[in-house]
Amino acid sequence: MKQIIVVALALALALAGVAGAPSALAAPEPEPAPAPAPAAGRVYHVPPADADAGTALELIATAPPAVPSLVAHYRATGAQAFASIELVKRDDQRWVAVVPPEAVVPPGVEYYLTAGGAPVFASAAAPHTTRVGVTSLTARRVRDEARVDGRRSRVHARAEWVDYGKRTVSGTRVLDRYYRIDADFSYRLWAYPLEELRVGFSRLLGDTQAAGRSGFNVAGWFELGLAQIEGVALDARAVVLATPESVALGGRAEVRVGVRDGTHVASGVEYLADVGTTGFFRFGWGTVPLTPMSATVEITDLPASTSDVGVRIYYDVTRVISHGLRIGLRAGYAARQQNVPGFTGGTTASIDF
Repeated sequence: MKQIIVVALALALALAGVAGAPSALAAPEPEPAPAPAPAAGRVYHVPPADADAGTALELIATAPPAVPSLVAHYRATGAQAFASIELVKRDDQRWVAVVPPEAVVPPGVEYYLTAGGAPVFASAAAPHTTRVGVTSLTARRVRDEARVDGRRSRVHARAEWVDYGKRTVSGTRVLDRYYRIDADFSYRLWAYPLEELRVGFSRLLGDTQAAGRSGFNVAGWFELGLAQIEGVALDARAVVLATPESVALGGRAEVRVGVRDGTHVASGVEYLADVGTTGFFRFGWGTVPLTPMSATVEITDLPASTSDVGVRIYYDVTRVISHGLRIGLRAGYAARQQNVPGFTGGTTASIDF
């Protein structure tokens, strides 16, 4: 009887141990669930770090084709109202809006993006700010615009009379004189190094002992104003002129340091085929408010290339009237011989708009 009880207890202990041990046939633990996929309408946008003043600013967003209407709302920093522009599809995933150059001004541009009217990047209450800096060329353009009050166009006209004095040869008075008229239109591009374009016409007719009636009835010309470096300019002109005998070519070049309508020094040369060549040096100053002045020394054989070389020294005074209107006077001395003095006089007018 005791043996039966011992066997029963041993069998009970063995079964308890097997039940507590891990089973080789137990089911494996389930793997962790994968991360949820991004929402189907998710919009991604990386804001530009900074921008240059006066240049277009691109805002690019990545979104699926079926995304609701994407709109960029922007304003200059400190402004009250936002302007809006819809993003357009660039490819399957990218959408773009372009903030116009006139809205990209220092110190920055504030904006936010919406999809279907709901904010997806920043918000109206907390817009993102992209810093706007001023490049050297932009700063230069601002200075040039301020100098002329933003007026890019100019219409200009000048008329002058030159008389080299009264001479008598064998009892006969010799004429040595001419008049000149110039009119032109200029437009300031400020697309450096190209600053300005000018087109115009000229008329120059006179009388000389050597050639009689001289000059040209009309000449048309085109001029480029170039300035790679601020304050140092080159004006280059091509001329086509109709002389009494034929059609001829000419040109003019001027190198200038400073501001043309203010303080500057300039030197140049003008060549007009069959009519003459002129070299000049000019010093101008703008120290008197609204009254720029200049003094010029000129060596020339106008109005005929067969004439003796003469010298002109003249003084220009211009007065700024109002709203870009300027009126000027010229007076000076002209002579081909030291003992025969003559007179130079003229007037000029221009208006900027």
